[in-house]
Amino acid sequence: MQRRWPRLRGPLEHWLLLGGATGLLALQLLGMGVQRHWWTRTQLLNFRTYSAAGLQPGMTVKISGFPVGRVQQIRLLNDAQVQVTLAIAANRLPMVGRSSRATLAQDGLLSTPYIAISPDLNDLGNRRPLASGDTLIYEAGPDISTLIKELAASRVPLQQMLTRAGTLMEKRLPRSLDQLDRTLSSGEQLATVAQRELTDNTGALKTQLSQTTSDVEQTLSSLQATLAEIHRLASSTNTLLRSIQGSWLLKLLEPAPATAPAAPCPGAEPCAD
Repeated sequence: MQRRWPRLRGPLEHWLLLGGATGLLALQLLGMGVQRHWWTRTQLLNFRTYSAAGLQPGMTVKISGFPVGRVQQIRLLNDAQVQVTLAIAANRLPMVGRSSRATLAQDGLLSTPYIAISPDLNDLGNRRPLASGDTLIYEAGPDISTLIKELAASRVPLQQMLTRAGTLMEKRLPRSLDQLDRTLSSGEQLATVAQRELTDNTGALKTQLSQTTSDVEQTLSSLQATLAEIHRLASSTNTLLRSIQGSWLLKLLEPAPATAPAAPCPGAEPCAD
């Protein structure tokens, strides 16, 4: 037989139910606090803009795409400017410097916008960090609705330009292709004529070269015969000169040697014979 536990009645049951609900609520609040950085020490930074369009409290603040805080407050000043207060985690504040810029960013057309702060890496770790309450420079991004209107306004001129370009291509492209075809045909014909002329000129050049080579060979043969004849004539001339040099007729033709004059006698006395 199954044993039944007695049901708790009275105030104890109510206290248990209340404690369980309170615990669940505390866990939920704890999770929300961790997600929204409620338990993280934060510091406040401000920026001013002339339009609060797209800005709202609770927006995420990101540095390099990483969440570091949230928009805490948006209020209108007396000079018609809007002051936006950002709550940023204190341990992420050293990455924000004087040259940092705050912009309204959005990853896609349907995604939730957020505040993006550009990091200042100049002299990181050695500069004095920003104090709580300092003001950043805000650069307003382009309005999506304005961009869509400008795109819609430019669609009609773009379509007209594309239509004119298509009409011009339809008119000019066939004509250009015909001209190109004729040019290619003329070039092919010119190449054929040039090849034929080159072949003919090559044959004539070969014939002329062969004739010139034959003439040169004949000239060299004649020159060799002439050189041999000159050699024989030189040998005959040398033999003739040697025979003339040894003949008695050449000795008769040589002049007689001259007699030397007598030396004078010393003094005035005549010289004895």
